[in-house]
Amino acid sequence: MQISEYIPSELFDIILEYDGRIKYKNGKYVNIIHQNDERYDIITPLISKKIEILKTIEFDDSSFYFEFGFNICKSIGFVYDFNFSYSNTFEICYYDFRNRHTIQIRTYL
Repeated sequence: MQISEYIPSELFDIILEYDGRIKYKNGKYVNIIHQNDERYDIITPLISKKIEILKTIEFDDSSFYFEFGFNICKSIGFVYDFNFSYSNTFEICYYDFRNRHTIQIRTYL
């Protein structure tokens, strides 16, 4: 006998979500980090950076291109290019545009 047999599911969801650590998602109850938890401050910059990168992706059916600079210095970063600049080629490029000269290290797969 489970407690959920005696409590309507809507009320059960409200009770579990009350403290913000459990949420009903995709037919299951999952643990989440509450927005007031200090760990949230750790992951927020990571999520923001990923969103920033995702907004710059250029893609179509068979190719993609995106680049991003590091937070500490936007003149240093990476470029990922598949089938965008060169046909059937995946390129990863590290770039460094500091000190008035260009350094690019490219890897092709």
